[in-house]
Amino acid sequence: MKKYLRHVLRHVLRFALLGCIALPMHAAELVSITGVTLIDAELNDGDSFKVNASGRELHLRLYYVDCPETAYGSKADFERIGEQQDHFGLNDRHAVIRFGRRAAEYTKQALSRPFTIHTSYAKALGRSAAGRFYAFVETNDGHDLSRLLIKQGLARIHGKTRPAPSGLPSDLVLEELQDLEVAAMLKRVGIWAEADPNIIAEKRKRRREEKQAERKAQKEFRDKQKTIDEPSTTNPMDLNTAASKQLQQINHIGPVIAAKIIAGRPYQSLQDLLKIPGIGAKTLEVIAPYVTID
Repeated sequence: MKKYLRHVLRHVLRFALLGCIALPMHAAELVSITGVTLIDAELNDGDSFKVNASGRELHLRLYYVDCPETAYGSKADFERIGEQQDHFGLNDRHAVIRFGRRAAEYTKQALSRPFTIHTSYAKALGRSAAGRFYAFVETNDGHDLSRLLIKQGLARIHGKTRPAPSGLPSDLVLEELQDLEVAAMLKRVGIWAEADPNIIAEKRKRRREEKQAERKAQKEFRDKQKTIDEPSTTNPMDLNTAASKQLQQINHIGPVIAAKIIAGRPYQSLQDLLKIPGIGAKTLEVIAPYVTID
């Protein structure tokens, strides 16, 4: 029975991961720094924290994993908490924050002794004014922190990927993490202890459908905006406000001529374009049907 459940859970994970795993980062080679210590900071959580690395203060973000949020302070936080709630199959949003704080405490204890980091200083998005860097973190006793968090049921597989410090390809790292997550599910450890198996597939499916609908809406918006922006005789662009990219869609206007047109504003009539070097009577004849002066 357990083998069957592992098989089912593995496939559920693989389909779910299609929507949440980012493409691998092809960054510079990893640099290893030993003797790193954790800095006690209010913004620290399970997967993101400040460290002292050879006298330099760095704000790190773990590769591959995402721990539950530790606080609610904005609409973006609320949406992210909802996404995590759906992933773990929880009925209560507050449980996400509760386990997020447990993950932060686990990381604090795991890094209570000097540890090693492996980073290429690839930048990670976040709230830190100084910026964050993606990193692999190896605890004092040689364990990978991301794997520990997944194993303890305190994180999900989500985020940027790249080959491990050992050279293991990212696809094999993902497989290992999937195995650990399946085991955590079956053992019902950490946040999985409160997961409702009956709603996991349903909520993840709904989340995928929402993302698909959003992508479709974005594509329709882009296509319509492109049509609006494209110059035509029935939709001429304003010569005094058109952006460089819009101007360059007209034949005979490249980046240099577009820059000269913008620099020569404002225009009172289309004939003013003849004052611009590179625009003669024939070029103006081509341009004229696609521009106007408001």
